[in-house]
Amino acid sequence: MNLRRFRWIITLLATLLTALATVSLSIAGYQLGAHDLRRDTARQAERQMAEALIALKNGGKPAKDNPTWWVRDDGASEAFSDSPADPPLRSLQQQVASPDARESSDTFARGDDHYFALVRPLNEAEALVTVVNLGDESDRRWSVLKRLLAGAVLLIGLAFGVAWWVAGRVLAPARRALVERRGFLADAAHEMRTPLAIIQASASQALSRPREAEEYVRSLAEIRSASERAAAGVNELLDLARLESGQAIPRLAPLRLDLLAEEVAASIRVDGCEVLADEASAAVVVDADMALLRQAIDNVVRNAARRAPNVRMSTAIDGRDGVLSIADDGPGFDPNVLPHVFDRFRRGDSQGEVGLGLALVQAILAAHGGAVAAANQAGGGAVVTLRVPLTRAGLN
Repeated sequence: MNLRRFRWIITLLATLLTALATVSLSIAGYQLGAHDLRRDTARQAERQMAEALIALKNGGKPAKDNPTWWVRDDGASEAFSDSPADPPLRSLQQQVASPDARESSDTFARGDDHYFALVRPLNEAEALVTVVNLGDESDRRWSVLKRLLAGAVLLIGLAFGVAWWVAGRVLAPARRALVERRGFLADAAHEMRTPLAIIQASASQALSRPREAEEYVRSLAEIRSASERAAAGVNELLDLARLESGQAIPRLAPLRLDLLAEEVAASIRVDGCEVLADEASAAVVVDADMALLRQAIDNVVRNAARRAPNVRMSTAIDGRDGVLSIADDGPGFDPNVLPHVFDRFRRGDSQGEVGLGLALVQAILAAHGGAVAAANQAGGGAVVTLRVPLTRAGLN
C-alpha cells in the first residue's frame, strides 16, 4: 500500500469538496452583494427623484448636480442638469403614460457607461426621469468579487494544509503498522538466514558422497543445533512482535525478584564463566509475570556470560522500583554501540551475538511498566540494570 499516494488522494478529495463548497458560497455571496448594490442604486435614484419633486413643488428647480429631466408625451423635455447621460426620455415617459401607472425603472447604455433610470409620472402627459451612473456599482461589484476570490483561495489553501495534516495523523497508525510489518519480515529473514545456511551446508556435505556413521552423526548434530537456533530465534521474534503490538499482556503477580535472580544464577552453566547472585539485604517483591521476567534476566545473564569470566547479580529497592543489576568483568560495551545495544540485531562487542535478546528484554520490561539500561563500569566490564515496579505490599 502506497500510503503517501493515499494521503494525497484524501487531501485532494477534501480540498476539492472544500473548493466546491467555497465556490458555491462565493457565488451566493456575490449574488447577494449584487442585489444589495442594485438596491442601493434604486434608493439613490429615489432620493434624487424626491429632491426633484420637492424643488418643483416649491416653485424652483432641482439642483444642478441632480441628473433629472422633465419630459412630455409630445417630445418636449427639459434637463435640470448638464449630465451626459442623455436618457431615452420619450420611451421612458411612455412606460408611465397609462392612467394607473405609478413608477417605472429601466437601464440604458451610452457609450461605455451604463445607467439606471427611474421614471415617475406627474400626470398622463408629463413625467420626471432621474438617472444613476452604474459605473460605481460595477466598481463595487468588482471589489466584492475580488474579496470573495481572495477569501476563496485562502480558504482552499487552508483546507489543503489542514487536510494534509489530518490525513497524516489518521494514516500514522497504518504507517507504523506497515513499518512494523516490514521490520518483522526483515527480522525473520535475518534470523533464519544463518541457521538455514548451516542446515543446507551440513546436509549438502553429508550427501555429497558416502561417509562413515560418525560423520553423518556430526552433520546431523550440526543440523539439529542450527534448527534449534532457528526455532529459538523465531520464538524470540514472535514474542517481541506480540509484546510490541500489545497482544502479549503480562500476568502480574507478587514475585520475589531476589529469589528469581538466585534461581537464574543456579540454572545457567556456561564454560569459563561463573554466575553468582548476591544475597539481598531485604526481600524485593515486585509485580511481574514470572515466565517473562525470567526470560529477560536469562537473556541478559547469558549475553554477559559469553564475554566475561564472572557475572554477578544484585538486587535492591530504589524508590518505587525493585532493581536487579547484572554486572560482568568482561570488555564492556563498545562506546559507539552502547546507545543502541537494545536495538534489534545489534552487537555490543566482538564477542556478543547478533540477535533479538536485548531487544526482547527491553520489550518485556516496558510491558511491566519498568525499564532497562546498559552502561560500562569505571573499573571495566558492563552492567545492565533492570527496574520493575514494586507491589503495593513492597511499597509499604
